[in-house]
Amino acid sequence: MFLTFLFFGCFTESLYKNPDITLITPPSSSIAIEAAISRNPHLTSLPLPRADIIAPKSLSQNTGTAELLRLPEVQAVIDRDFLILPCDIVSELSGESLLESWMTQAANVIGSRSLGGGLGVWFDTRGEHAVKGEETDFVITTQLPKPIVPPPETSLRPYLSKLLYSTTTDTLRDIMDEKKIFPIRRSLIRKHGRIRLLTTHRAAHIYLFPRWILDFVNRNPKLDSISEDV
Repeated sequence: MFLTFLFFGCFTESLYKNPDITLITPPSSSIAIEAAISRNPHLTSLPLPRADIIAPKSLSQNTGTAELLRLPEVQAVIDRDFLILPCDIVSELSGESLLESWMTQAANVIGSRSLGGGLGVWFDTRGEHAVKGEETDFVITTQLPKPIVPPPETSLRPYLSKLLYSTTTDTLRDIMDEKKIFPIRRSLIRKHGRIRLLTTHRAAHIYLFPRWILDFVNRNPKLDSISEDV
């Protein structure tokens, strides 16, 4: 789950016009966060728009992220496509490039972004700043169809893949211990003959979703985690 709170940014066709930013926090943290936002000079100096704060009564540190989306207070504030960011995000990734990639790719898949899927971000835990023993996810992906027109050099398109499966490595170990194998549906292999199995990546908990995902989560109460279930 995410840590203390989440940011929800709802946006219209124009990504940079009148975005709505909502900060969602457990009631136990709301007073401290409201005080920090109104008094801390590092936060008061941030450009507009200011974030609205909501503290759903039933929200706690143990609430699943998908369960959070079903809370009435959250359902009431999301009426458009939306972006989810964790509270502890530190990233050099351009937000504009990410939004543009999602809008372009989702619309290309079935011709309408409002009916398309979401976009999530996973990062490779290896490299110069690798943390020994850092948790990772088990991710299965496949290639997206090649675009007719080559993307510009600054595009994130070469780094995009179609997500087929994602779970934490802890959950993967539990499955392996119980079943002694990792079951993969034959239909997945038939449909996607060429797949990649990744074990060194981790979810950044950055997600872009069309509005219909909120209804989907609401109709499926068994969904608990965005990264594993949605």
